[in-house]
Amino acid sequence: MYKHFIIKVFMPDLILFVLFENAFAVSVLNYQFEEIKGQALICIPDGKGSFPAVVYNHGKIVDILGYKEAIKRGYDLKGICQTLANDGFLAFIPIRSSGKGNIPGHKKEVSHAVDYIKNHPKVDPSKIALMGFSRGGLLTLMVGVERNDLQALIILAPAPGRGHFAEAVQHVSKINVPVLLLVETGDSPIIIKDYEMLEQALRKHKKEVQAIRYNRGGGHRLFWSVGYYWKDVRAFLYRFLKRD
Repeated sequence: MYKHFIIKVFMPDLILFVLFENAFAVSVLNYQFEEIKGQALICIPDGKGSFPAVVYNHGKIVDILGYKEAIKRGYDLKGICQTLANDGFLAFIPIRSSGKGNIPGHKKEVSHAVDYIKNHPKVDPSKIALMGFSRGGLLTLMVGVERNDLQALIILAPAPGRGHFAEAVQHVSKINVPVLLLVETGDSPIIIKDYEMLEQALRKHKKEVQAIRYNRGGGHRLFWSVGYYWKDVRAFLYRFLKRD
């Protein structure tokens, strides 16, 4: 059972609704950066910080159903948030609100989420990774090719997004950080095709990429929760966000 608290802090337009579960609190945060207002799940590790941070971009199911209904369907955003915190990273999961098909709007929301978390008092702004699954993987790539203030990218089973993914791949020469690229062989052919296209482009441009294709089952929904693949995520983050 969750215990609910409302915590008012000295920042405008910001209230935290905290759900205490297990060792780490999953907080629903209403935040604002410049003209963009947003909502996010946030999990903060124990201690004073400053912590390396992971901005996690969810899949399209959340855009369609909302995060609460997606969680009911088995998309364990809370578990992903808590596991990142347990691993020592401040986890920030922006819940996109600009419409289920508005990819340019989604991209803008993700970039503003990065800007917001860079200014969080418990975050080391020099140690931020961008991570995403499906539609969130697409957005991670789209934002990752444009920013030079990230430490790493993690892209899980990226979705095509009506050609937006193929367009973003054309700009991977701009990426200046290591990339972890994951997919499961039971996923749809178009997801596998995009995975291969991105891997080839990254290697062509001599980028630092670790690409893993699992064959242990799970398909696209493997990444709905923390599973056997997480050891590779953890090792990658430990290596490139350099927890001190």
